[in-house]
Amino acid sequence: MRRNMSTVYDVAVIGGGIGGAAAALRAAQHNLRVAWLLGDEATAKASRAKYVYTVDNMVGVHPAITQKKLAAVLSAPEHAAARKLVEEAHLHLGTQDIVDEVVERLAAQFERADILRQRVTSAARAGEEFLLATAGEEVRARHVVLSTGVMDRQPRVKVTTKGGKVIDDVNWVYPYANNETLLYCVICEGHLTREAPTVVFGASEAAAQVALMLHERYGTRVSLLTNGEPVAASGDSRRLFELYGIAVSEERVVEILDGGAKPRGASLRGFRLEGGRSVEARFALVTMGLHRVYNELAAQLGAELDERDGALETRHVLVDEATSETSVRGLFAVGDMSRRRGSAPSFKQIYTAQEFAVRAVQTVDRRVRAARRAELLAASAAPST
Repeated sequence: MRRNMSTVYDVAVIGGGIGGAAAALRAAQHNLRVAWLLGDEATAKASRAKYVYTVDNMVGVHPAITQKKLAAVLSAPEHAAARKLVEEAHLHLGTQDIVDEVVERLAAQFERADILRQRVTSAARAGEEFLLATAGEEVRARHVVLSTGVMDRQPRVKVTTKGGKVIDDVNWVYPYANNETLLYCVICEGHLTREAPTVVFGASEAAAQVALMLHERYGTRVSLLTNGEPVAASGDSRRLFELYGIAVSEERVVEILDGGAKPRGASLRGFRLEGGRSVEARFALVTMGLHRVYNELAAQLGAELDERDGALETRHVLVDEATSETSVRGLFAVGDMSRRRGSAPSFKQIYTAQEFAVRAVQTVDRRVRAARRAELLAASAAPST
């Protein structure tokens, strides 16, 4: 619909990843008035979603489906050259592809949906409405779905340039994250390491468990690199390292060994350590904990955060197990930023982000329809004048 500054939306969705896309699409399909605030370029770069270039752990989301359909369309003899191109193409689907497709559908098909490529800088509550401030305007909504995500702590690499200058930075790893040789989710991406030499970055017991899981599930030849931190693995984990042949090193990484394929980062070969030893790796999985959870808006609105996480900037937003509603009525949090109350585990995958985004919107829809029914019934019962 035409953007009106006085519009009060049924729901505002904040976040430009999978959770935000799923919530915005379902809200539009339910004919709710929805504002989807995707964020800006800075917020996009600060999200995990930006680095998921291939989605292949979801049923129905795989390039082979597209290739088969295109091959059927191009079945005539005169299309032989085109069929060959399709067969050889890497038609991968990444997070950004999925989000972009939802943006296009909303813009083309749903007049009651507004797409704002703006960052929400602050949030407040005024009666039954949420007031969301951006750089240029204020968005008012009766419900809010947060899907602002998290950022992992990245491994720093202490590289010495040809001029002899030592640059100790995380920026060296980004080309490998961009080309899915640096991985972040053992559940989503662990299968990619099957029987391939792989480095796990991390020093905690959680990192140790990931290293053990890769070996046990996939036969992966694993090395654990703590990158200068002392190993904090349990005695049992250390013993299993010995039994499985998992090597552990506390030395700093000083060089990323690259096979030279283009684009840069597409052919990881390993890492050179400070003492001069090289560790072979086709993949690296980062398990160094979270750099931050983007919980600022939830905190501003008074939502309960999980104090067990320690520092404020790494606290997940606690939500209802079934609906993903926070302790603030009408405020929902989905995806990696949330943690469900109770005993149920909080799995962090694309498909669960979609599931709980839809659950949140279903709850909003029920409430909006109930309010409309009550208003209609009250009006019909009022005495005529």
